Amino acid sequence: MSTGSWVVNRLIGDGSHQNRAGGIPRGCVTEIYGDEGCGKTTLALHIAKQALDAGQRVVYADFEKSLRTQYKYIQNIGVDISPPNFLHIEPDNFEDGVKTIGLAMAKLAPSVVIIDSVTTMLPKAAFDGEADESVQVGLHAKLTGTWLNWICKRLARRNCALVLLNQMRSVIKTDKYDHGPKEITSGGKAVRFYSALRIHMLPGEKERVEEISDITGVSEKKAISQTVKVVVEKNKLDMPFKSGPIYIQFGHGIDNVMSMVELAINRRIIKKDGSFYSWKDTGSDLEFRVQGKQAVKKHLEANPEILEVIKPKLQPSRDDVEMDNTLRELETKKEAGTLTADEKEELRSIRKIKGLPTDDVELSQEDTEDLKELESAIDSKSEEDAEEKE
Repeated sequence: MSTGSWVVNRLIGDGSHQNRAGGIPRGCVTEIYGDEGCGKTTLALHIAKQALDAGQRVVYADFEKSLRTQYKYIQNIGVDISPPNFLHIEPDNFEDGVKTIGLAMAKLAPSVVIIDSVTTMLPKAAFDGEADESVQVGLHAKLTGTWLNWICKRLARRNCALVLLNQMRSVIKTDKYDHGPKEITSGGKAVRFYSALRIHMLPGEKERVEEISDITGVSEKKAISQTVKVVVEKNKLDMPFKSGPIYIQFGHGIDNVMSMVELAINRRIIKKDGSFYSWKDTGSDLEFRVQGKQAVKKHLEANPEILEVIKPKLQPSRDDVEMDNTLRELETKKEAGTLTADEKEELRSIRKIKGLPTDDVELSQEDTEDLKELESAIDSKSEEDAEEKE
């Protein structure tokens, strides 16, 4: 299931180990954790939007009871919170919450269940005072581990994804020579073991613009977006420990266009000249030259046809390392004059993806006939296989 973020999908992968776009696995547990204000709820809402857009149902267990204050933000992201496709529950304690989630999974058959957050899933005993301090030690972790053991057996059966939002807590150390971690996630170690995917979000720098405040009437720097570093700490689908930045626009959610702009600049698809950024398509009259990254983003949003031309160059169908190695091999063969017809076609496609000229690798009439013979042979072989299966 897509996360709604182009970068996060690529970091998670699809199991091919080639940096292709994937998403959170259905039938498994995904943990998203980090400090306050790093975008955990924003990413969860984008996951919910992807499910709702596909006509599926979402259960959002709001133990923090904070979603009610963010209805305007939810609308800006594009999440339709109207029932029955979006069920918003606000449990008071751990026991009531897990019972409600179990009933919702059985009756509504949702594709994703989001819990915000594991830290606030406090046992009923912590509120009622039924247990003293000695009994409450580790009670939250024990209940969480027992519940995860129960629900994981039902996730795969119902093809449902469980997304756990978790917070960081400081570790109280009694020995100054203890070199263990200073921070840890709540819920005990069971959450880490049961999770097929663990996404760590680290807040970064905020982008600010100078403007006159409507409140004070003086010039102030207003924060408009924030860079968040995403690290896939555990990944049972693809290669783990991949990281990359995402951009969250305050009031609007994850900014995929800015991520593409940054990648296009890093790959020199968009040329940088001081504070000016320019781009020109060799095959058409599309071009622009603007000042500042925000201006580039606004220009691409206003001209989606330019974004459609740039996208294929940013999202290659194969791994970049593999593609670069293949390109070097084919270029060597081209210099030696030993390229076959299909190798010419492959070199031409790779150059097109990377934005390089393809005029010197045009296919001759003989090469075109060879390719047609190869395609007809493949088609006939496919028909023979189909007849054998029948």
